[in-house]
Amino acid sequence: MGGSLEEGKPVMSLPRIHTAPLEPEMVRIPAGAFQMGITDRQIDWLVGYIPEAIEWQTKGRFSREQPPVTLTLPAYAIGKYPVTVKEYGAFVAAGGYRERRHWTAAGWAWCTRQNRTQPDHWDDELCTGADRLPVVGVSWYEAHAYCQWLSAMTGRVYRLPSEAEWEKAARGDGQLFPWGDTFDVTRCNSRASAIQHTLPVGHYSPTGDSPCGCADMAGNVSEWTASRFLPYPYKPHNGRNDPSGEVERVTRGGSWHSPVLRVRTTSRSMNDPFFTDRDLGFRCVSDVPDSIQA
Repeated sequence: MGGSLEEGKPVMSLPRIHTAPLEPEMVRIPAGAFQMGITDRQIDWLVGYIPEAIEWQTKGRFSREQPPVTLTLPAYAIGKYPVTVKEYGAFVAAGGYRERRHWTAAGWAWCTRQNRTQPDHWDDELCTGADRLPVVGVSWYEAHAYCQWLSAMTGRVYRLPSEAEWEKAARGDGQLFPWGDTFDVTRCNSRASAIQHTLPVGHYSPTGDSPCGCADMAGNVSEWTASRFLPYPYKPHNGRNDPSGEVERVTRGGSWHSPVLRVRTTSRSMNDPFFTDRDLGFRCVSDVPDSIQA
């Protein structure tokens, strides 16, 4: 499949954030600028590298990832892994589905209407048979409620990542995949792997990790973000990360079911906030404690 746009990019070494047993392991992302979105040059590279990219280009599918912009984000922390079955199980066991205060108005209406008490596929051993499997079968409403519950339990603000925060953590210096510009079937759980189900988080670490040390940002499970599905250019203060309403939300990263082009760092998909699937999960972001601020 050829070479790459840029070989030998250095791996960033960033401190882990120490959390309580209830909390996911977090990685600190320093404040600074990054490129968000795909460039014409990168599209041309993909067209010459992956046959399916020709159809994407012809049908204008890359347009949802353009125009690229340079964004500057403050420091934040993001989950090293997607939220696991064990971590989400604490929310279920604590009665999170009965606590109105954790849910948006639309989410609570959906939860009560559906008489929801747990995610879809919660009793499926293939999906939940190991503590370190990523939780799946969660709607955007449930992912948001989990973050609110975790915030209440720990006193630290947790939330879903904006798609800008997700992308910065995934791509480092702007590469097409977390590890570089060339797809490698041995570094992620995608359709090309032919595994056809989730694997425990971190299965492909460290070779499949992003430059900041986040795992599973390509494949395994697609991940909900806080962001509404709005066109680019990305503008962080135009209400796109408002949690209210019943609008489509962006998912990122692709899953075990996704083709190569879907597990790229800039690829954007979307679903209604009540949608669930056996390959859809999420990870959290949090405030950076003052003790490790840059």
